[in-house]
Amino acid sequence: MSETGVAFSDALGRRIRMGSWDELKVSTYRRIHEAIDAERWDDAAELTHYFVDEANVCFSLYRQWIADLNAFLADRGVAAADLAQVNDGIVAKLSLPDGTPWQPRRRWHEFITQVEATVRLCHQHRGDDAKASADLMKETWRQTHDRDVDHTYGLMSEVTTRFGDAAIADMYQRVLLPLFAWRYEKFDIAKHPWDEGLEVLMLVACEAMRGHLVGPERTGDFELVELEDRFVLRFDPCGSGGRTIRGDTVEGTPPRMEAPYGWEVSREKHSWNHYKEGICLYCAHCIVLMEEMPMDRFGYPVRTIDPPVYPDGPEPAPPQKCQWEMFKDPTAVPEEYYRRVGRTKPDRFGSVAHNAGDLPPVTGMPGAG
Repeated sequence: MSETGVAFSDALGRRIRMGSWDELKVSTYRRIHEAIDAERWDDAAELTHYFVDEANVCFSLYRQWIADLNAFLADRGVAAADLAQVNDGIVAKLSLPDGTPWQPRRRWHEFITQVEATVRLCHQHRGDDAKASADLMKETWRQTHDRDVDHTYGLMSEVTTRFGDAAIADMYQRVLLPLFAWRYEKFDIAKHPWDEGLEVLMLVACEAMRGHLVGPERTGDFELVELEDRFVLRFDPCGSGGRTIRGDTVEGTPPRMEAPYGWEVSREKHSWNHYKEGICLYCAHCIVLMEEMPMDRFGYPVRTIDPPVYPDGPEPAPPQKCQWEMFKDPTAVPEEYYRRVGRTKPDRFGSVAHNAGDLPPVTGMPGAG
C-alpha cells in the first residue's frame, strides 16, 4: 500500500483513498480536520472533494434500492395508490431535526453546497471557519444517509409484513443482483488473482464504511485488525443496519423496531439471517451479498458477516458491534461459515468450476469498477 492520499486506482477505474490499512480505518472527515489544523490547505480541499465520492456511492445506491423495493412490492400486487400511501407514511416519520420535511435531492444539494463552501474556506486559509463548515457538511450527509436507510428499511419491513419473511430472499434477488454484478464479480478467482482482488475488496470495504459514517460519533472511524489468515473490521455501530437496531444516538431516536417506527426484524429462521431471529432486514443484505451469492457463484464468501441481533445491548450487556472478516485465502474459509447459511464447502472454487453464467452488465453506478 502507498502513503495516504487520494489516487487513481487502475483496478477500480476511479479514484480512491490509498494508504496503509491502519490509515484507511480513519475517517476522511477526521483527516480533513487534521489537514486544516496542519494548514495543509490543498490536502484538506482534496479530501473534502473526496468525501463527496464516499457519500455518493451510498446516496446513488439508495436511489436504486428504494426504486427496486417499490418495484418489488408492485410486482407482488401492491396497487400504486397503496404503495404511494406506504411511502408517504414512511417519509412522514423522517422529518429533519428542525421539523423540515425530508426531501433527499434537496438535502443532497445542500450537502454539495456546504462541500463547496468548505473547499473555498480551505483555499482562503480560514481554518476555524473551514472546520465549522466541514462539521456542517458531515452532519448534513449523516442526516441524508440515515433517512435514506430508514426509507429503505421501512419498505423492507413492508415486504415482510405483507408477504412474510420468506419473501425477503426473493426481494434481495431483485435488489442485490445489480450490486453484485457492479462490485463483486471482480472477486472471482477464476478471472482475477486473489492477491489483487483482496486489496480491492479491502479498499472498497473501508471506503464504504467511511461513507456510511460508522462509529459511535458517526464520523466513519472503525476497528481494523490484521490476523495471520484474515482481516477483521468492526463497526460500533454500522451506520446503516447497526443504527437501525441500536437507535440513533445523535438525534436521540429509538431502534426502528420501536415507536414511532414499528418496523420488523426477522421472525423466522432462514439462511439469509444465519437461521437466527432478530436480525435486521437491512443487515441480511450483507449475508446474501457477501456470503450466499459468492458462495453459490464462486464457492467461497468474499466476506463473512457477524451482524448484531435485536435487541442490541440489553442491560447489562454492552451494545453489539458488527464484524466483517476477509480471508487472505478465500478457499481456506472454515466449513462453519458455510453451515450457517445452509451450504456445504465445495472442493473446487471459481465461477468456472461452478458453471456460473455471465451476469448482466451494469453501468453508470458511482463507485463501479
